[in-house]
Amino acid sequence: MYLRYVSLNLKSIVFPRLQIVNKFISRTLSNQSKTKIDLSQLIKSANEDNNDEIDMNETKAEQKAPEKIESNRLSFVEKFLKNVFSYQINSIAILIVAGIGYVMYEQVKNDYEIKSTFRHGSCPNFKFKEEQLLERKSLLNSLITILTPVADKLVSSYYIVLGEHGVGKSTLIRQAAREVGRGVIYVYVPSNVEKFGTAFARAINFDFKEHIRLSTWIESTMFGAPPDDGKEESWERVLIIFEKYAIDFKKKYGCVPVLIFDNCDMLAEKNPEMLEILQDTAKTAIDDSSWITVFIMSVGVPFEQMEGRSSITRASSSLEISDLSEEESMTYLIEKRNLSQEMAKDLYNLFGGRIKSLQSAASKLESGVSFRTIRKSILQDIARRIEKIRCRVTIQEQTFLFNVLCILSSQPEITIDELIEIEKDVTVRQKILNELRDETILIRSVSAGSYIYHSQSIRVCVEEYYKDKC
Repeated sequence: MYLRYVSLNLKSIVFPRLQIVNKFISRTLSNQSKTKIDLSQLIKSANEDNNDEIDMNETKAEQKAPEKIESNRLSFVEKFLKNVFSYQINSIAILIVAGIGYVMYEQVKNDYEIKSTFRHGSCPNFKFKEEQLLERKSLLNSLITILTPVADKLVSSYYIVLGEHGVGKSTLIRQAAREVGRGVIYVYVPSNVEKFGTAFARAINFDFKEHIRLSTWIESTMFGAPPDDGKEESWERVLIIFEKYAIDFKKKYGCVPVLIFDNCDMLAEKNPEMLEILQDTAKTAIDDSSWITVFIMSVGVPFEQMEGRSSITRASSSLEISDLSEEESMTYLIEKRNLSQEMAKDLYNLFGGRIKSLQSAASKLESGVSFRTIRKSILQDIARRIEKIRCRVTIQEQTFLFNVLCILSSQPEITIDELIEIEKDVTVRQKILNELRDETILIRSVSAGSYIYHSQSIRVCVEEYYKDKC
């Protein structure tokens, strides 16, 4: 742009003057060849030339005025660049320098934040007041042992922590992770598994801008091209980054980090293939002594899915988290929630040691809901689920259904042999067991393989609502 201005200025100065000289010379030669000179014509011509020169000077002055104003606004550096480079070259140079600076800043920032996360550990806060936290020393110590980073020579297996919904798996694992700190990365699998990559990235403090290259940045900035065709927030990318920094952590501290995947039920239900890949990756990480993976999930289908694959051979024996004991439940309700001895006993008789249910009921009591209302609502909900099963089955299947429920009301579990003895037809047997598991009435014990009630409330409901069926 500046070169254009310079050429226009030169043209406005030089070209008019050359025109005047040429006219004067031609007219002089013409006068020598002619004997008569028309003075009036010469004077007129000279006047026209002078008028042309005046017009040119005015044009020049008009062109210089905005340039002078613009020049006064420019800084020293801008004046220098203006004198040396054209507008186009300046723009490209500034874009490249800014792009390089931006990319370098993002990469350095990401590197620092991820290393800091590995150094201090990553675990979210509890979802309730910390003073209401019940310490379960035996289980907590077992989890701390699992989560403590060890030297690569001692890496031998990955872990699976099991427990039914509401027994306090996530609370315990977060307690242990916060206790250990360094080298522990906690990832909670969201219910929308498509956001798993974002949750994984947040856990290690990874910013997806880290992967930007200068060419990609210029292309997306100047031409609006989408980076990586929308795949830039994939969990695979985060896993690659995690592996890179896990190796870096091992070299620096002499031990391997621990990666926790909580709420793996969502993966088993909505994206089993992803869970299989993570399980295979956990096995490979153990083989390479890169890191230790801990899977947190419920008893049932999620564990059975993992148990049926060859990668399970590198898993340690699973740690099962059960309900609170009566003593732990009473301590929690009386000391942590300030309930009376009588009310605490009533809640325990209804919910057993299911910590999540005890927490919810205590909160409702604090908000003014009566125990009678809480109890009625819980039992009616369970009865509704049992009635749903009754509506979908035949008379023969219904008979088997109530035989199972009634036997479990009088004993803690029912074995496979007992189930076969009650119902010989494998189709009927399998259908009813699946229905009971889908409606969270029964669960299968990991240790013995037998079936038990999902919670104490189921037992209370069957005894009160279906006593005549037994």
